[in-house]
Parts: sequence; structure tokens; C-alpha cells
Amino acid sequence: MKNRSLTGYIPAYESAQEFLRILQGTRYSSYVSMMNDILAQIGSQKSQVNWMKPDEWIPERLEGTSKDLALRLWQESGKLINPRHSQDIRMFAKNRHLALFTEDTIRLTEKGMKFLNNESEIVLEIDKSEGLLFALSEIAEKSPCKRSDLISAFTTYCQTYTTWRASSSIDYALSARFRHLKERKLIERIGHAYQITDIGLKHLRQLTSDGSPGEASLGLSDLAKKLSDKARKDLKEYIQDMEPYAFEHLVKRLLEKMGYENVEVTQQSNDKGVDVVGDLEVGISRVREVIQVKRQRSRVGRPVLDMLRGSLHRFDAVRATIITTGGFAMPARIAAFEKGAAPITLIDGQRLFDLLIENEIGIHQKKIKFLEFDAEGLSQLETDEDLNEVQSQQMENG
Repeated sequence: MKNRSLTGYIPAYESAQEFLRILQGTRYSSYVSMMNDILAQIGSQKSQVNWMKPDEWIPERLEGTSKDLALRLWQESGKLINPRHSQDIRMFAKNRHLALFTEDTIRLTEKGMKFLNNESEIVLEIDKSEGLLFALSEIAEKSPCKRSDLISAFTTYCQTYTTWRASSSIDYALSARFRHLKERKLIERIGHAYQITDIGLKHLRQLTSDGSPGEASLGLSDLAKKLSDKARKDLKEYIQDMEPYAFEHLVKRLLEKMGYENVEVTQQSNDKGVDVVGDLEVGISRVREVIQVKRQRSRVGRPVLDMLRGSLHRFDAVRATIITTGGFAMPARIAAFEKGAAPITLIDGQRLFDLLIENEIGIHQKKIKFLEFDAEGLSQLETDEDLNEVQSQQMENG
């Protein structure tokens, strides 16, 4: 099996489909001329050119056939395709053999026509070729996880099955795959981590057993997601019923896990609206921060922020944070970054639970190891050129 090339930036499939639909039958030389006209105006690092508004820059910077083609890509795609960045889509279509760009006319292949019709078989094949299914199955197994948790496995995957070798390129490719999977709602972000969604699990179940995650893996991923969702729900319910002073100590423990030092819970009788104080290194400076905690289901209003700001000087603090199990009213969110006032970080219930899970407070991550047959890995041996050469020499030597 020949190693394949990955596409660094994977466009949204909807954009790629529109690109193929619009350009099929178009002279490839016209597209090349359009891109040359655009690239000639990119500018330098010191003199940046803004390409954010195609409605404005296309008529201003292009003319003739290049202008007409750029307008077609922008308008007929429903403003999905910015012509300035369409080369990424062309490279994706070329790598996945969706169209032929070597002749004067851009022609869709049979595979390209199926992709245009959004046939699931082709979508799954492309997902597999681009390493998307590998990334998705790894996220399913490790959920919740950070991108850094996958870099080792993805590096091994790339160096085994693809032509990619440079660590910087592999890291970029993995980042692009996380973005792509998130845009398709196959994974979701939970705080600083990611987990597979129900849509993602359904997508994995469409695969055959050949080179794809096995039924055992999918079953465990499904079970892991259900157990994780239940653990998150149990954690939320437990904290909502927690005794207030115990909740303050929970926040103290969280801050210590996050790198704060000299963290203390204040005396309840004289806290001036401040429940916890701690020191944090910001750059090369160490600053004192005051924290107020609110174990409540209702939203925190602006008066709470005003009172907390008024208490900063009593603790020699320069910044503040409010942590609540509920949410924040809009006036409070606006006041948090009021010009000329000390900044106040707002941590709502959703973010609080994410931080507790990330720091494994009230949560333990369990891992299950199991065996899975790797047919694709074994097939590499059958096509390994070095191995074949050794076998040939042995046969010649009798």
C-alpha cells in the first residue's frame, strides 16, 4: 500500500462541493490567471492587504476574466468561497482525485461527481484518506482530551501511512483536523478539551471493519460518553447542594491546582464580599487576586461586581474573579471589562465544571485497554520495499 499525501488545510466539504460545481467545465488557465492576479497583490509583511471583504476587493483589484471568475466563486457559492483562499480547496480536490486540473478544462472525476452528490461512501473514504477518521476514533477513545494528547499517536500514524514527516507539518495537520471535525459537529469543545458528539459516534458506526474502528472500540466510546455525561451531571448536582463554606474550599483547591499560591479562604465575618484570595504569576510579575464565589442558580448582577471592585484595596489586590454555579446578567458581563476599572474575570457554572473536570477535582478519568486487529499495519509489511529486496536477495542466494 503506497503512502498517501495529506492535505494540510481541509476545507469545509460544503465549500469544496460548491467549488467543484461552479468550476466544472471552466478553463483551468482562467483560474490560474485569476490566482496569479490575486497573488501579485498580496503585499508584504510590513504592508498587509485586507482580503476579508470580497464584495469590495474583487471589483477594486481585479478586472476582466479574473474579476468575472472571482465574482462567480464568491456569489454563486452563497459567499462561502473567498477566491483569495480557494487554492486550499483546489489542492484538496487534487489530492483526493475529485477533479482533473492538468488539462485546459477543469473536469470532475467519477469520484468527484459522487462527492458533489454527497454520497456517504465517498465522504467516508475521504475522511479516512485525510486521517480524519483516525483523529475522530482517537478522540472517541480518549474523550475528553486535548489536542496535545493526540500528537504522539497522530505523528506515528502520519509517519507510517502518509508522506508527512516534519513535526511542524504534522502538528498543523492535526490542528486543521480538530477544526474540521468541530465545524462538522463531530466533536465539541468542553473548556480546553474536546469530546466526541453523538453525531460523531454515528459517523464512526457507518464504517466497515476494514481498517476502521472495531465494534468493541465504538461500543466502549459510546459507553464512555454516556458515563462521562452522567459524571458531569452528578458533579453539577452535588456542587449545587454543597454547603457554602465547603464550596469556598472547593474553589481554593481548584485554584491551587491551577497554579495559584498562598491561597486562603477569608474569615466569613469580615470578608467584604471576598471569599478566597491568592497569588498568581502573570508574565514576570506576581499579583494578588481576590475571588468571590456564588453557589446559586440565578444570574449574578452588576452590583456584585461593583462591591467586589471596592474591596480590592483591602487585600492589596489588582484583579478579581467571580465564580458562580449559575450565570451572569448582561450588565455584569459588560461591566467586567469597564474602561479604567480593574478587570474582573467571570466564571459561570459551565466553565466552572469544565475547570473541575480538567483538573480532576470530583472527577477521576478511567482508561480501558483492549486489543484490536491492525490489518492496515500488517499490509505495510507486504509492500515494504526494503523487506522485498531482502527476500529477493535470499532467493538469489538459494
